[in-house]
Amino acid sequence: MTVRELSEEAHIPTETLRYWRANDSGPASFKVGKRVLYRRSEVDAWFAEQEASTRRGGSAA
Repeated sequence: MTVRELSEEAHIPTETLRYWRANDSGPASFKVGKRVLYRRSEVDAWFAEQEASTRRGGSAA
C-alpha cells in the first residue's frame, strides 16, 4: 500500500508516516523506485505490537 492509502485507512497524517520513516519507527516500509510502500502484513503486525504494548483493561486471562 502507498503512503496515501495507509494514511487514509489508518487516519494517520502522511507527514507523520514520513516522520516515522525518517526516524526508523512506525510500520516497516520499502521503496520501489521513488515510491514508498508498505506491506499489509507489516502494517497489521505493527498495529498488533502497538495494541499489545499499550492495551489496558479487560480480562488478564
